[in-house]
Amino acid sequence: MNSTAKIGLFALAVLLAMAVLVLKIEDLPLPGRVRAATAEVSFEDVAGLDDKSAVRIAGVRVGRVDGIRLLPNGTAVARLLFEAEVELRDGAFGQVKNMGLLGDKYVDLYPGEPGKARLPDGARLPGNVPVEFDQLTKLAQDIGKDVKELTAALSGSLGGEAGEAKIDRIVDNVGALAEELRHLVEANRRNVDVTMENLREFSSSIRETLARIDRILDENRPGVKGSVENVEELTEKLKISADNLNAITTKLNEGQGTMGKLLNDETAHKNLNEALGSVKTGFDSLNTTFTRVNRIGLDLGFYGEYATRTEGWRGAFRVDVTPREGKFYRVELIGLPNGRRYDDTYTYTTTVGDLPPTTVTTTVTRYEDKFGLSAQLGYRFKDTTLRAGLIESRGGVGIDHFLLRDALQLTGEAWDFGRPEGNMQIKLFSQWNSRGAVFLRAGVDDAVNSTNRSFFFGAGLKWKDEDIKTLLPAASSFVP
Repeated sequence: MNSTAKIGLFALAVLLAMAVLVLKIEDLPLPGRVRAATAEVSFEDVAGLDDKSAVRIAGVRVGRVDGIRLLPNGTAVARLLFEAEVELRDGAFGQVKNMGLLGDKYVDLYPGEPGKARLPDGARLPGNVPVEFDQLTKLAQDIGKDVKELTAALSGSLGGEAGEAKIDRIVDNVGALAEELRHLVEANRRNVDVTMENLREFSSSIRETLARIDRILDENRPGVKGSVENVEELTEKLKISADNLNAITTKLNEGQGTMGKLLNDETAHKNLNEALGSVKTGFDSLNTTFTRVNRIGLDLGFYGEYATRTEGWRGAFRVDVTPREGKFYRVELIGLPNGRRYDDTYTYTTTVGDLPPTTVTTTVTRYEDKFGLSAQLGYRFKDTTLRAGLIESRGGVGIDHFLLRDALQLTGEAWDFGRPEGNMQIKLFSQWNSRGAVFLRAGVDDAVNSTNRSFFFGAGLKWKDEDIKTLLPAASSFVP
């Protein structure tokens, strides 16, 4: 059996093994096998909620979103697939929530009252969406508009010729009231005389009362003296408070200080309106910044591979940054077991006797730098990803094709096109991605070079954007 047939048989065996692992670990339904329980939740808006988003009850993850579809009436229906035993009863509902301020959205499920009837599998539940940041921004804008209208109304009421006319009318009304009081006194002069007589009698009684008080004071002079001192102290404090109040009102009338300018200066009204406009601009900028941050995805991972030919291990650490859907940047730091290959060419010219000179060219291969760098730009089109950039510190390209909802990945990479032997380095492998952080891979490295061709297998861990954002609040709690 030739080498090509061996490679084909090995690749077929790897694919079969990967398929068995996918069916086993991904728990894909087989004929006669019962799937996990499901339910559906209808929402008016599912912005930010994606397929495979988490489903939680009381903060505990119990499943994931298994597809979102749009109904003819404009509402969205999210299908929930439970990973644990969940009993839904009458009154159950779901709502879309955020994991922290910058976290991804998930479905928070309320299972209903324990004593009520149990809902069947696949039941559709009502859903609601909490207040969004955009609604809070609109509320702040409305408040700013109301304050602006209030200041404009005050300025229009007390300022200008119309305000002066209003003040003149108030003064005229006060004068008319005084005149009416004078006529009232003249019309009731007799009653006033009787009142004055009563006041004289009252004053006489007061004098007698004061005489009694004098006798009491003589008998209690020491205690009265202390009380008078306290009254004097209190009077002095009241005088100081009255002076301070008078100074404050004077400054307000003269337009001094912040409140004085606000009450008397038209420029203060203008500055207040400009400040409210600045607050609105700040809210808009903050909203734009949060929207951009939520769109950026960050995935981390590392893996190790064992080569059967060289019996060596190689490991790598990977970072994928996704600024927008369909585009990503990938950076990898790879530990090479034999080092990176360098080809040095030396040319010698020798002369023997009278013979013409002889030129000899020799290529020496050496391995240095135990680490290689990969930096690639990638685009995804449906189930296929194209990549280009540096692969193990050499220029190269790559292609990935995803099957079974991204659970199975088939990859081909080619790089180091300037090899002296003329054969580029080609790597073909398949990778199975579990529902958690673990993934497995196997394939053949340097497939077209028979002298260096080697089969390999490996495994690794990866953390998606939602896992990293979940860990950030927990990590911050350990910082003093």
